[in-house]
Amino acid sequence: MKEDFALRNKTGYVDLTQLAFSAVTVLYFALITAINQVKSSILSGAFYAVMFLGVVVYFATKRSFGMGRILLYAAGAVVCGVCNIIFIENLSSVKLLILVLSIFLVVFFTDEAVHENSFRIAFDLNLLVITARILLRGRSAPVFVDSSNNYVSVHLLAPLVIYYSLLDARGKKMPLLPAILSWGLSLLAGGRGGLIACTILVGGLLISRFLADETTRRERVILGLLLFVILVPVMVIILELFTSRFTGLYVVSRFLDKGLDGGGRLDCWTEYIQKTLQSGTRILFGTPLDEVGWVIYYKGNLHNSYLFVHAYLGIGGLIFLLVMLVRAIIYGIRMRKWIYIWCILAFSFRALTDHVFGVNRLSVVILTLILLPDVLRWREVRKKKKESFHANTCSDPGPCRIEGNSQ
Repeated sequence: MKEDFALRNKTGYVDLTQLAFSAVTVLYFALITAINQVKSSILSGAFYAVMFLGVVVYFATKRSFGMGRILLYAAGAVVCGVCNIIFIENLSSVKLLILVLSIFLVVFFTDEAVHENSFRIAFDLNLLVITARILLRGRSAPVFVDSSNNYVSVHLLAPLVIYYSLLDARGKKMPLLPAILSWGLSLLAGGRGGLIACTILVGGLLISRFLADETTRRERVILGLLLFVILVPVMVIILELFTSRFTGLYVVSRFLDKGLDGGGRLDCWTEYIQKTLQSGTRILFGTPLDEVGWVIYYKGNLHNSYLFVHAYLGIGGLIFLLVMLVRAIIYGIRMRKWIYIWCILAFSFRALTDHVFGVNRLSVVILTLILLPDVLRWREVRKKKKESFHANTCSDPGPCRIEGNSQ
């Protein structure tokens, strides 16, 4: 597929499939950004239409042949979701449909036809909106409608971790600037978990670049200084160093105001777990959120995506998520995809303190991260089958051409 893109670019031919796939990807995240700025049923309808469009286009182009595991995962989600609908009633049929569509969108977003810069564009759009809102309204004003600025990091990380994961999978160079910018805006926004998550990502990028064989001594000095700079604010916040001298600063005072323990968050998690342990049905299928006082207080936010997964999909969905996370990290270690691992760690950590995923618009991000090994293996098998078919059917000893690829 890479050779095909190169050939088409040299001849000036526009790859309409790549253009269409990439456009749908950008539109998906752009609509999330728009919905976060203006609550509109029209925008929400357009977002769900894009989800359907992506899945329909993917199957219509017959790129889904052999996608057995993804279908199996979707079936498992349906079973867990239906059990929750019957016994707990946290999940609705509409939300379950969104989850299933999100699983299928994983193979869409990671397809060779989707250029990784599509996610960079989506990140840049979020960056532009967030920066403009902070400059125009100040750092303490909310960036999103009916949402705190804790979610600044979430919406920056969402397309960014997919962007870096695809670059790593495709063996391309990793630009540092997007991760550094996400870190800087998260610092200004004052989100504690977001700053740490972005530090994990940018720190991983810096360390990987520092250890690369082609990195010069001068570059290592610069990278080391950058790493030191991004770690200092985090260490000040976590260890509460020099608080008496720096409490007047907006960023530090914002973090130290409530501390890292989250207060109400811990109470919320504790209450949910206590109510879950009251019966086997709740352990298996989830706990009614309308019975958790702290969730009602936080207007439906459990402040923990893993508990949200349990609330919607029960113990089966939670175990699946955790197992797939561990498996993805092991896969990254075996394949030496270190940036991919840093992306998983950053996004997974961010999910500990907020509703980042769990049958919502951004659930597709964690699904992409944990299912990427399946998609890559499946595509490798498909590629080998095509090569085998090509070798068996091409009797001409000269160059053979199939599906636009020059062999």
